[in-house]
Amino acid sequence: MNKFLKSITAVILVATAFTFSACKKSFDNPPGAADPAIVANTSIKALKAMHTTAGAIDVITTDIIISGVVVADDKSGNLYKQLFIQDATGGLQIMLDANSLYGTYPVGRKIFIKCNGLAISDYNKTMMLGVRAIVAGSPSLEGIPSNLISKYVVGGSLNNPVVPTVVTYADLGGTGTTNMQDPLIGTLIQLNDYRFATPTGTYSDTSAYKSTVNRDINSCGSQTLIVRTSAYANFAGVPVAPGRGSILAIYTVFGNTRQLIIRDTSDVRFTSPYACALPPGTLFYEDFEGHAVTTAFPYVPVGLPGWTNLAQAASEVWTARTFSANKYAYMSGFGTGQSTVTTWLVTPGIALTGTTKTLTFKTIQGFILTTTPGGTNVEAGLKVLVSTNYTGTGNPWAAGVVWTDLTSQATLSPGSTTSTFPSSFTNSGNINLNAYTGTIYVAFRYEGADPAGTASDKTSAWEVDEIKVTGL
Repeated sequence: MNKFLKSITAVILVATAFTFSACKKSFDNPPGAADPAIVANTSIKALKAMHTTAGAIDVITTDIIISGVVVADDKSGNLYKQLFIQDATGGLQIMLDANSLYGTYPVGRKIFIKCNGLAISDYNKTMMLGVRAIVAGSPSLEGIPSNLISKYVVGGSLNNPVVPTVVTYADLGGTGTTNMQDPLIGTLIQLNDYRFATPTGTYSDTSAYKSTVNRDINSCGSQTLIVRTSAYANFAGVPVAPGRGSILAIYTVFGNTRQLIIRDTSDVRFTSPYACALPPGTLFYEDFEGHAVTTAFPYVPVGLPGWTNLAQAASEVWTARTFSANKYAYMSGFGTGQSTVTTWLVTPGIALTGTTKTLTFKTIQGFILTTTPGGTNVEAGLKVLVSTNYTGTGNPWAAGVVWTDLTSQATLSPGSTTSTFPSSFTNSGNINLNAYTGTIYVAFRYEGADPAGTASDKTSAWEVDEIKVTGL
């Protein structure tokens, strides 16, 4: 290379270096988007108030402009071709016929929507803004076509604060009828002290069928809501959070069913222990709701921390079962073929306090109509026992362990002579524990028999639930 070319090259390199150096700051720190010169003249609440007839499609014919901050986008795949925005008055679902909306309209971006020509409707009480179209010969609310989105939707500033509204079950109307105009519908809310009713499994369907899944969550006050998750969400196969705590979600309704839509798993902040704090005066409580269950054989043996579940005669033990979204402990000697079936289910140690101490629980006895060749009912026994010298380990029937029979104080399920199971659990009534001090253990001992081909079978099933000891 000659000297002239070398000189030119050097000048170019220096100039290029200077140019990149001078531009470096602007590349590293691009200017943020600013709000456009548009002014909202209507609130989201006022726009929603224009839609008064459920299922109607109301076309907007005036120059209404709303604005709101995006509180949920489609980044995780749990929302599809839609956003949720909210202002100080309420929230609204925006239907946009485009994918990857989060790239242009991420959570925290303020947007302005020119509503003239759009339409507002509802899907079973959750309101949506889109366009009126004819689909299969019938009017329908559809997403704003992708080539028209910029005509109606104008992006504004980024990284606006997105703060959920902390609410209670009562704020959502409790078990009453939902109201289409409820300003919380379509907004980001936060509920505290909730947990998944079944703390196992995944958020949604991971099979080829790709079905949306509803998972129940409940509070320590047994108030239940639905977390609804698309099988196309990128967290569909993630195990649900096993603890208890706060959940952030978009609040929607379907008729009178209250539904929550999480944006991703970071919205589920169940970091506290699953078990709820006991109310004052409650010394022990177990409803088995935190226990893993299966709905078919093989069933899961009751194995909660501190519990003892052992077969003294035969090999069958208490298992965790579920029916109608309720879990309980279950035992039956049916099918064992053993002449004696004795199985113990013993609570952890319960430290007694107070002067009035009480034990309560619930039972159902089933299958008492199962008959032998002799044609008699086959009721197994259930004994309720208490011990002050059992240690919580080893065989509860071991020599030296003293158990006092309290069964005569309890009202147990009589079973049913007309159906397999009674329609409801039987409350035990108050069992007096005032004679005891220190730490006690409560045992439920199943006493049955299943000698094949005889008339002395005792194989009815016993279910036990909501075991509680109080001290006041």
